[in-house]
Amino acid sequence: MFDQLDSQIDRLRARREALAETGDPAKDNRLFSFYNRIMTKVTDSERCSIFIHDPKRDSVWLKAGTGMAERDIEVPVKDSVAGEAIVSGQTIIVSDMDKHPSAHKTVEEMTGFVTRSILCVPIKSPSLNQVTGVFQVVNKKDDREFTDQDISLAEEIAEHLQIETDRIFVDQEAFGLIDRLYKAPGRIATFVLACVVLMFLFSILILAATGITALLLG
Repeated sequence: MFDQLDSQIDRLRARREALAETGDPAKDNRLFSFYNRIMTKVTDSERCSIFIHDPKRDSVWLKAGTGMAERDIEVPVKDSVAGEAIVSGQTIIVSDMDKHPSAHKTVEEMTGFVTRSILCVPIKSPSLNQVTGVFQVVNKKDDREFTDQDISLAEEIAEHLQIETDRIFVDQEAFGLIDRLYKAPGRIATFVLACVVLMFLFSILILAATGITALLLG
């Protein structure tokens, strides 16, 4: 078990270091918000959102969305349109959400926002054969249907979001490993591996702090 965890930590460290060279977390958040604002205007839709896949919890959670804060929404993969896009790896379009069996009713009760139609595009990792998130466009105004141009633009944006989403996905895996270590039997090896993971996460925090400081000074 511990050998396997150690191997996973090494793999995550290597991937995180490679991803860190391509950008910083502070810019990622601004980039997500930018794409959401632009896409709602271009497609004449009410909202856009970016979700991250969490395989351990078998769910998807909101990273950035119009009028919403991070993690305001989390829905199961098996009971959501976002989950359909993740499992299939294909673009999903639902024109009448009232007739679609999913968790959207629960989300509507929680947020007060009524979802009528969705264009949902999977965000695929550039380094893994895996879907790490989804890009969603919600409610084409005047109850119009999403056009081929809307679909093409959403799929293009999803490609641009690959690196940023992959970085978040990797960080999520690292925090998941910490939880597993704490639940493991009390052995010295557990303590050693926990220290390794904490050092790894500390380096991530340093990278984030450096990026934020650069933005403030810039």
